Amino acid sequence: MTIDDAFMNDIVGWDVRTWSKAVRLWQPHVAAAPPLLKVLEVGAGPGGPSLWLHRLGHDVVCSNWQHTREQAEPLHTSYGVTGIDYIDIDLNAQIPWENHFDIVVFKSVLGGLGPNFSSQRNAMSEIHKALKPGGLLLFAENLRGTWLHRFGRAIAYRLRRATWRFTTVKEMQELLEPFSNYELHTTGFLGVFGMSESQRRALAGLDDRGFGRVPESWRYVAYGIATK
Repeated sequence: MTIDDAFMNDIVGWDVRTWSKAVRLWQPHVAAAPPLLKVLEVGAGPGGPSLWLHRLGHDVVCSNWQHTREQAEPLHTSYGVTGIDYIDIDLNAQIPWENHFDIVVFKSVLGGLGPNFSSQRNAMSEIHKALKPGGLLLFAENLRGTWLHRFGRAIAYRLRRATWRFTTVKEMQELLEPFSNYELHTTGFLGVFGMSESQRRALAGLDDRGFGRVPESWRYVAYGIATK
């Protein structure tokens, strides 16, 4: 299935040029898989990845920690999609399946689980448990980045009265250690500083043309694939 710009916008939702690199990486792996795989999206928000994977012919469970249907169904309905299951799952508690899913997917989830790394580690343990042996984790997550990224986010999150714990590359590697193998990439340097999506797209374009050739620890997105 070809992903045009409008569909990619709905899959990714924000800072699309930067975060869409994750979908581009995932796509050939999922396209090579048989149909009717069991898929779980965690921390789905509006459920863009759920929509994409359902349209590829898979059996999808879409989840948030609360109000899952209210958040995700409007996007799915706008594409005429039915048949996605909606369930509330608190990753700080437990995923109610074991060795069940062929694919688990998440985008920008771990940082919202609490102020401690232990919460992120516990969530990844639950995700690992929910996957079948040989199952795939498709992941994209915010990284700590530079002091400039941390300063800008501190202002934004204070205005929203929200908190987020950003991981480091080393922590992401630790979270992926239980998997039999994984592929981890990093991207993004300027894009996040845009005040609008058009500005973020332009700045991400500068990243792609050379500004993104910065130390890995300076980047603000980690993405990849892991196999149980």
